[in-house]
This record gives sequence, C-alpha cells and structure tokens, in this order.
Amino acid sequence: MQTDNWTYPEFHAFVMLYAANTDGHITTEEEALIAPTITSDAYAKIKSVFMACDDAEALDIIFSYKDQYCCTEEDKSRILADMMEIYQSHDKLGQVEREVHHLFQKCL
Repeated sequence: MQTDNWTYPEFHAFVMLYAANTDGHITTEEEALIAPTITSDAYAKIKSVFMACDDAEALDIIFSYKDQYCCTEEDKSRILADMMEIYQSHDKLGQVEREVHHLFQKCL
C-alpha cells in the first residue's frame, strides 16, 4: 500500500496504531478504539503497513503528513488528545508513553 496519498482517517489510524504500540504491543482495548474509525478493509491495510514498518519508517510516514493534517494548533491538539486516549485505554500511562507524547508535542 502506498503511504503518500492517505486520507485523514487513514493517517489518523496509523498514528493511533503508533501510539498503541508505544509499549511494544497493541491491546484489544486499543484496537477497539482505532478500528471503528475507518472501514475494516482500510484498517487492515493500514495495520499491515504499520506492522511492516520499524519505528523510524513509521515516524517518517507520520511526519510526512505534518503539513497536511497537523497544520493548525487545533489539528495538533486533536491528534495529541486522541493519542492520550489510546495511552489511557489500559489504565496506565507509562514513562515511555509520556516521552513519546512529549516528542509528538514538540514535533507536530
């Protein structure tokens, strides 16, 4: 799947998968928050792309959409809030999640 022409929902799902995987695994609770945001076919494709990426590749994809989907403070705040919802879906916000969230606050 190409990654250079994603819709906002596809981009959003990819970022949420990145957030969910911050601690090294994606829980069923996290997937339950992400999957319904796009069609099941699109989710399967986005997840497949995500699972084939290492961290650097995933970040490259995410930041390649910065100017398109995170160009205002409102856009940035919405993505960061959705990421926080993913982090908190399993009742603990670990140090790694805090650091990744901080990175995204600075880079988006």
